[in-house]
Amino acid sequence: MALTLGCNNAEPPMAPNATPIGADVMAPMGTVATGVWRKTRYDVTGTVQMVAENGVGQLTFSSDFSVAQTPGPVVYVNTTNNPNTGQPLRIGAIKSRSGAQTYTFQLPPGVRYTWVLIWCDPFNVPMAEASINPTP
Repeated sequence: MALTLGCNNAEPPMAPNATPIGADVMAPMGTVATGVWRKTRYDVTGTVQMVAENGVGQLTFSSDFSVAQTPGPVVYVNTTNNPNTGQPLRIGAIKSRSGAQTYTFQLPPGVRYTWVLIWCDPFNVPMAEASINPTP
């Protein structure tokens, strides 16, 4: 019998989708929270910064960011390190598995995020995580 990684018929986390903000909106200039990517199941390198101000959030991955090849990687912010709990917000599919990238999005009021996650949605398993100081 073969052992299969992941889950059969797994459902992705039931997190709301973030509303992306276009380039015509000024990026937030608030306090920067920085985290180092840490492997949960897959190799990852680099850092992530999150800035939040006036209902706008922005994630910036460092130029040395890289994450292993897997199906369906999705970026989340959350109050826990699991988007199946806490107050998760699905930022969207990862733009690239390596290099600098930025995600700008609307933030729900009153939530103080402490984690940035890369999650394999098709199998509902963690890939990488970064702990950050609570967002304002």
